Amino acid sequence: MQPTHSLSLAYLAYFAVLGVFVPYIGIFLDHRGLNSQQIGTLLAIVTAMRIVGPNLWSLLAAKRGDPIGVMRLGAVLAAFGWCSTFVDAGYNMLLLGLALYSLCWTAILPQLESAAFHYLNNDTGRYSKVRSSGSVGYILLVVGSGMALEQLGPGFLPGGALLFLVLMLLALWQLPAFSLQAASTEVAIKFRTLWLHRPFVLFMLAAFLLQLSFAPFYGFFTLYCRDLGYSGTASGLLIALAVAAEVVAFFYAGKILGQRSYTLLLGACYLLTALRWAVVGWFGHLPYVLAASMLLHAFSFAVAHSCAMQFIQQFFPPAQRGRGQALYAGLIYGGGGAVGAYIAGWSWQDGAGSQLSFGWAAGACLLAFLLVLGLPRIIRPLGTTDAVS
Repeated sequence: MQPTHSLSLAYLAYFAVLGVFVPYIGIFLDHRGLNSQQIGTLLAIVTAMRIVGPNLWSLLAAKRGDPIGVMRLGAVLAAFGWCSTFVDAGYNMLLLGLALYSLCWTAILPQLESAAFHYLNNDTGRYSKVRSSGSVGYILLVVGSGMALEQLGPGFLPGGALLFLVLMLLALWQLPAFSLQAASTEVAIKFRTLWLHRPFVLFMLAAFLLQLSFAPFYGFFTLYCRDLGYSGTASGLLIALAVAAEVVAFFYAGKILGQRSYTLLLGACYLLTALRWAVVGWFGHLPYVLAASMLLHAFSFAVAHSCAMQFIQQFFPPAQRGRGQALYAGLIYGGGGAVGAYIAGWSWQDGAGSQLSFGWAAGACLLAFLLVLGLPRIIRPLGTTDAVS
């Protein structure tokens, strides 16, 4: 199998698992008898594993010189942790199992992103098209899981996700091994020196706020839809519509980025995401308006993510990009997601605080927009004097 085909299958399986987990974990935990504070706390702890996990796994990959092997090990252990969802053994056992799953799951995406750019010769256009297969997998599982929710109830979730975890393993075993060794003249990056670079700090803070803002949507959107009277299928179709917009945006990301300023694009993404959360919070009871807001996911995630990947690929030297990806995944997806999940767990108030939750999410995006205004128009590589500006 060609590396591009294996990459596409790996992305499809990876995001198919998330298509089961992310939209429906709230309903599954509610089904297990947890209240919104317990759900928020559990999701915060599980998400916090993504802070330390990516860097631990990337260090292991760098030490072993085998990023593909590290991904395979992480996928096996993640599947083992996920098996805890099959048994209703109480809150603590579920927390431990999902924490293990999340910690090991973080071994996959940073190395997969780095491998994709390696196999595709740093071609952002080709990467976006391969990455779009992940969005297709997400759509299929979001819609299919919504239907399964109606027919089978929340108990379908453990088996549905495990099926695609196995597919993920098969895809990873098809990827050819490779190793990125640092050039002899390349100086290793010290973590503390990164925070002396003003563009890096502004970029990371803005991305952190964007990810934080997704917490009410990721943790409680299907519960929100249920409370508004939408069916499980309707909820799945709404999320699928968002991801369909994401697929289109990823497919054309190379042309969208083109010679345009990533600063301008990021600013537009953050403003449109603020609008999206305001619409969801105040007009969610209007089906067509809610559906229209889902289309903004093209900017909230796809274009914003492509801009972030471009920043990392250009800011970090080649041999350090895997660690750059891990740092981004840990602090943004892990840190931003964990803090957001904890706040959302308290502000949601079993549905009574839905508008409050989407309101602070919109405010976080507006603050991110203000931070982006301070970014330079051109990304300077780390190690050049212009990078510190």
